[in-house]
Formats: sequence, C-alpha cells, structure tokens
Amino acid sequence: MDTHVDEDLIRQLAKKIAKDVKTEADLGDFSKLLKKIVVETALDAELTDHLGYEKHSTQGDGSGNSRNGKSKKRLKGDHGDIDLNIPRDRAGSFEPQIVKKG
Repeated sequence: MDTHVDEDLIRQLAKKIAKDVKTEADLGDFSKLLKKIVVETALDAELTDHLGYEKHSTQGDGSGNSRNGKSKKRLKGDHGDIDLNIPRDRAGSFEPQIVKKG
C-alpha cells in the first residue's frame, strides 16, 4: 500500500484530542470513532474510483451509474463492533475491497 501520512499533522491533532481522553473507556471510544472515520473515508474513495468521478461532479450526469445512498454494516474487531455506512451505487456493481460484502 502506497500511503503518505503527515505524521506531524497527526501529532498536532493528537495533542488537541488527548485533552478530552481521560479514561480507558474514552480512549476506546476515540479509537472506534477514528477507525469508523478512516474506513468510511476509504470506502468513499473506493466508490469514487469505481465510478470515475468525484461526488457532486457533473461528469456523472448521464453516466448510467451514480451514488445511491449508503447501507449499514457492522464491522467486528478486537476493539468491539463499529457500525459503518457503506456507500453504494445505482447499478449495484460496487464491490468494496477494504470491507468486503457479506
């Protein structure tokens, strides 16, 4: 995976967030929220790649396929369950890779 992460930016955000993390439960809740945001953002990027145009772009007009809301899915992991909103397309041809269907 070729990913560029701005570690300094993440550290700056962590300093701001750490002020509100007081307990182990707070840390767990924050970790779940962070994972949810990252996974849903990655899924949105996958759908953009699948469709070939950005959300709200006029390139999608008359393309025969477009975004069609979201469906719910529960991701089970070591840190508990996370409820995700999985984007979908009108044609039903979008197959997410980061969180597989089924």
